[in-house]
Amino acid sequence: MKRLLPLLLLSALPLLAEQVTVRESVILKAERAAVSVKAGTEVELIARDGDTVTIKYHNVTGKIPASKLAEAIAPVAPTKAEAKQPVASKPAEAKPAATVPVPRPPQTTYGKAVQKTKDNAAAHEKNAVKPAGEILKE
Repeated sequence: MKRLLPLLLLSALPLLAEQVTVRESVILKAERAAVSVKAGTEVELIARDGDTVTIKYHNVTGKIPASKLAEAIAPVAPTKAEAKQPVASKPAEAKPAATVPVPRPPQTTYGKAVQKTKDNAAAHEKNAVKPAGEILKE
């Protein structure tokens, strides 16, 4: 019987691990491996240590910043006092103003070449001499 208790505890341990979703891409560094975990990937949460968390992904265990995880909010049952209070209507949410997307620098060699060509063409247009009105009338 004493031998079965540790076996039972070890078999129940994986059931206690929490599944969380990675919010931002991160590199999971282990002793001899480094794995890139993309945003939206579900990983197994092993432990929380202040700013860092220990996770397991495809048999690789390592630490990442806690800010990279999307926190799962567990539904909380309202207490009796909260259930008796009337629900106030929510104020209308203000829509954010339309923002202009920030141009991202190109990532590939081809993209960099195209960007350089556009920059050179813009610089040429800026520096080109434009004829005056008298020359154009003749």
